[in-house]
Amino acid sequence: MTLAPSQPDRLALDAARLAPPFTHSPRQTPAPHRTPAPHRDTTIDAVRAGALLIVVVLHALMVGVELTPAGSLHPSVALSGEPWFAPMTWALQIMPLFFIAGGFASLAQWRRMQRRGDGAVSYITARTRRLAVPAALMIGSVGGALLLARALGADAALVAEASLRIGQPLWFLAVYFAVTALVPVMARLHDRAPRLTVLALAIGVVCVDVANARFGVPVGYLNLVLVWPLMQQLGFMMRDGISVAVWPRRRLVCGLLGALAALLALVGGGWSPDLLENLNPPTTAIMLLGAAQFCALQLLRPRLDALTRAPRIARLISRANAAAMGVYLWHMPVILALVAVMWATGLPLPAPHSAAWWATRLPWLLAIACCVIPLAALIAPVERRVLDLLHAVAATPPAHPDAGAARTWAAVLSVVCGIAGTSVALLAGLASPLQYAAALALLALSIHCASLRPSGRIELPRRR
Repeated sequence: MTLAPSQPDRLALDAARLAPPFTHSPRQTPAPHRTPAPHRDTTIDAVRAGALLIVVVLHALMVGVELTPAGSLHPSVALSGEPWFAPMTWALQIMPLFFIAGGFASLAQWRRMQRRGDGAVSYITARTRRLAVPAALMIGSVGGALLLARALGADAALVAEASLRIGQPLWFLAVYFAVTALVPVMARLHDRAPRLTVLALAIGVVCVDVANARFGVPVGYLNLVLVWPLMQQLGFMMRDGISVAVWPRRRLVCGLLGALAALLALVGGGWSPDLLENLNPPTTAIMLLGAAQFCALQLLRPRLDALTRAPRIARLISRANAAAMGVYLWHMPVILALVAVMWATGLPLPAPHSAAWWATRLPWLLAIACCVIPLAALIAPVERRVLDLLHAVAATPPAHPDAGAARTWAAVLSVVCGIAGTSVALLAGLASPLQYAAALALLALSIHCASLRPSGRIELPRRR
């Protein structure tokens, strides 16, 4: 049995029906995002994972090792210098695409955190922990193994070469620490002036290159903080569906062809056609390639969305995306370990570019995959356990304004230490105890600062 509402109740119901659909109290502010987006975008996840896996394959093919007449190992960079390799880099250089897809995903995550009431400090520290923990595990394990090998009498030059090769992929991690930490600031600029922000960054890239190449001013590395945030901003535009992201198909084709034509003109003017050489530091050529890749991705999105949203494909993409960073971090140690095993067991090490070398490239890639994928899967639960513990101890909100300010400075320090730790491993290597200790200590400090409670110290949750 139901009761009819009384007269006051009917008046209240009528008022509710007549009220506008969205109301805000004076203290409420509108949500910063323009349009809702799904929690995960399968196409973007596929692009991010695929980009890192292409880099892994490229690194595997560029490892050249052969035996000297004395029976020692002679490492080299295969493919580099071959006349046909530079044109191939126009298809293989996919780092701009990764940062575009990363910008899409980062903005989505930042806005989800905002809707939960989290601020910039929570976002930055969460991202820092997510990058620093896997890096510390890899550097700690591999650096320790290199020092042990050296102590057991391994050739010092080979250990130093191995250390250099293992550290090379870490440039990406050092940059990613900074770019993801800038997401809250760059998202605010994107909300206020998306086109102007992209234009200002693009002009900055060109000015740095002109100053560096034309006038000899050594400022080329400033483009690290211009090119990659610019690619991230394009990802922001793609996620919000504004500006070039909503161009019709004909204009996207024109944008793609225009960017490639400008890139060809740049090469015709004396720029290196090898787009891997344009990566360190990134140049206007990388910016133009990123613009072309952005247009190409937008042209392909409808078909890619239909393909990647199939349940089986989506599950495969989810697994690949979860394992991609682990595979990226561990692929060089695995490659060098395989080389050491082949050398120790007397397996053939054909000279790079020989017929035997090309014939063994597919088995070589399969051997790497069969080693690095299980290794990444084995390490992933350890990373998750550590990250869960750190998230638990960092989740307590500040008790007073001073504590909030302290956490802000701790977040800044965590990013700086993360960049410094990976940079030490990248530039100095891990072949000496001092370098190893410095890289590991800086990453440990980064994790510590990103996991502080308001009291200023880490307190692990107690089990009941």
